[in-house]
Amino acid sequence: MITIQHKETEKSGIFEAWMSATEEGACTEQVQVGEMTYQRPNPERMIIDHTRVFEGYEGRGIARQMVLAAVDFARSNNRQIIPVCSYAQAFLTRTDEYKDILG
Repeated sequence: MITIQHKETEKSGIFEAWMSATEEGACTEQVQVGEMTYQRPNPERMIIDHTRVFEGYEGRGIARQMVLAAVDFARSNNRQIIPVCSYAQAFLTRTDEYKDILG
């Protein structure tokens, strides 16, 4: 199971993806498996500038979950997203579903 954690400062923020590490079938600890960073040029905008899934964890939908967490956050906080990162841009502009939060 993937957990997304969000941290924000006045000028930037990060969404981190974490999941349980397993050892011989037992959950041992949480390990970070990805990150997505953004800049805040003003209180109404988030510029997603980098999305990264760590080696060995690709292909599990982790980047998608981080972008969706950013969408939920933006909608809840009346913010617009400017996707500069190629992954976020492709994901958010693929359909009209996210048109309301694109800046």
